[in-house]
Amino acid sequence: MPEKQLDSIKNEFVKYLESLGISPKSHKNYRSDLSHFIGWAILKIRSFGSYVESLSEVVPFLTFDLAKSYKNYMTENSVPVKTVNRRLSTLRHLSRFLTATQIIDLDFMSGIENVGIGAKEKPNMDPVVNDFRAFLEAEKVSSSTIKNYLSDIKQFLTWLETNHEILNSKY
Repeated sequence: MPEKQLDSIKNEFVKYLESLGISPKSHKNYRSDLSHFIGWAILKIRSFGSYVESLSEVVPFLTFDLAKSYKNYMTENSVPVKTVNRRLSTLRHLSRFLTATQIIDLDFMSGIENVGIGAKEKPNMDPVVNDFRAFLEAEKVSSSTIKNYLSDIKQFLTWLETNHEILNSKY
């Protein structure tokens, strides 16, 4: 079946993007991001045992958990932060389009936030430091304060490791 007939939702979304008056480069990026997501989603959904091959067939599976899984996939695979955030923006547009056209009822991107600039540091940090970061974020502490606190903690932990032997010999 030809692409145009197979994936009417994708084609309608591309038309919707054109109506937003975005630059040709942004439009190209949105289409590329959408294609990346569709490819990933098809493989993910097939791993559940459902055979899908287009966005139109993926739509019934669009949930918060699927979007979160996609975000995690990108961050775990070291996709640059700006690319992750741009792809998430594309999915927010897709979600708004799907709800506005009543193709789906719920905004599957609701609650999916952009990745922070310091996100690449997270996997390498001590789990306690990650937990502290998560606590600060949950408390809605400003990003600059979080950055400063985490910097202070890292410096302290480095000092502690360096002076471990000296401290043990004194006590």
